[in-house]
Amino acid sequence: MSVNPKPIKKPFISIIIPCYNVAKYIFKGLESISNQSYSSWECIVVNDGSTDNTETEIEKWTKKDKRFQLISQVNKGVSAARNAGLKQAKGDCIYFFDPDDLIVQDCLENLIELFHDNIDVVIGKNAEVYGQTTEINKVFEHGITPLKELKKTNFIELTLFHPILVVCWNNLYNAKFIFSNNLTFKEGIVHEDELWVFETLYLAKNIIFNSDVTYYYNVGNKYSITKNYSFNNLKCYITVLDEIFNNYYLKENKQNKLIIGTYILKLQITITAGFFRFIKKNKKLTYKDEGAMLIKNHLNACYISEYINLNPAKSNQFNIFIRYGGANPEAAFKLIRNTNKKNILKFFETSYLKYTYRNKLT
Repeated sequence: MSVNPKPIKKPFISIIIPCYNVAKYIFKGLESISNQSYSSWECIVVNDGSTDNTETEIEKWTKKDKRFQLISQVNKGVSAARNAGLKQAKGDCIYFFDPDDLIVQDCLENLIELFHDNIDVVIGKNAEVYGQTTEINKVFEHGITPLKELKKTNFIELTLFHPILVVCWNNLYNAKFIFSNNLTFKEGIVHEDELWVFETLYLAKNIIFNSDVTYYYNVGNKYSITKNYSFNNLKCYITVLDEIFNNYYLKENKQNKLIIGTYILKLQITITAGFFRFIKKNKKLTYKDEGAMLIKNHLNACYISEYINLNPAKSNQFNIFIRYGGANPEAAFKLIRNTNKKNILKFFETSYLKYTYRNKLT
């Protein structure tokens, strides 16, 4: 007597989309979800207090496809919107998507093929596009061998040698991993992905990278947070650094403290350099002194003195920043910027800065 085999249950994916004033983009974004070759999903679209026609555009999809669900809330920010979606998610996997982007037709199928019950995160490959299109400007290569499951790996250390794009979208997260670790997005800040990515990599045991582009990241939205830098952006970056320092660095053993300290130090330099470059290009802004003091206070409160030797050039940057950053972060930025430059003016500026701050170090 023949027995019909029991069909294998497809993993169910919860797609979470935070929306604020994206009426211009949301139809095409949801259309790329609707067209997925993999059909076992729900899409939770959170309208975060939009003042345009975003909700009307979302309702066009909820009325014709029950897999789309609408949550409406007063404006609380992208972190709160994603957290609201997480509370409603029923999937075996969680996938985040931003409504001004697009995904390829086999995106979910591509990622789910790499998923199994012990995988914590499947990291997808992204491409940069200008506008909501599929015309690729550049591909963000992983830098890590794809299609190979990584186990027994310190993923924070891995990022020191093989940088990983700091975004939550286009990654397929095991829902058990998310909920068993009580992972949520920190509310009330922007650049929340910086903290989310650190925490997920810190906690993950098994990760795998896909090999094909599955996501089109739109850098042409002039209203996006990354296009509108303000003093609040700097405050939020500092908040992320404080969280990593206080909640992870201080509690670790010597070796892991060295790894996390190097991670923090790299991020401190990146944030400091980004702030002073932005100020230099926008000289009419009034918060340079306030921002410099905020960075200085953080560097003295969250002092990192030891690091992993990544390469000679990076070690030189670290040494300069450790020595001068707490006294004057702008001076530290300029000294790092001047490194290996033979311009005579840069030479004299470097000499002056070192002489000025050598007796003022904290």
